[in-house]
This record gives sequence, C-alpha cells and structure tokens, in this order.
Amino acid sequence: SAPQRLLSLDFLEAGKRWGAEVYRDGDGADYRGDARFRVVHEERTVSAGDVLSLWLAPGGGFAIRLLPLE
Repeated sequence: SAPQRLLSLDFLEAGKRWGAEVYRDGDGADYRGDARFRVVHEERTVSAGDVLSLWLAPGGGFAIRLLPLE
C-alpha cells in the first residue's frame, strides 16, 4: 500500500497565514498505465506548526506552493 506522509510546516514564519497550493496524486494513481496522470489540485490556508497529511502513490509525489496571505 502507498505511504501516508506527514509534512510539518513549522518552518513557516509564525504569526502569518499562508496560502498553500497542493498538487498531489489522485485516487488510484500509480506510475503504471494511465492512472499515472491522476492529479489533484487543492488550495488551503495554513499556518506555522500545521501538519499536512499527504498520500503518495507508487512512483508518485507532491508539490506545494506557499504564498503569504498577509
């Protein structure tokens, strides 16, 4: 089964809110076959100390773009 990863955002500047654009593997994604194209795009607001839980598909990954909101 594919691993669930936890990413701590404790490296962000405290006291600020951040916009997080997350690109991650979609449900059932796998590097074998057409399922490798399954990608989910999510936007959320995060702060220093938050922890993101990210599912990684076999051969997959994720990308996060962080921008200060204030």
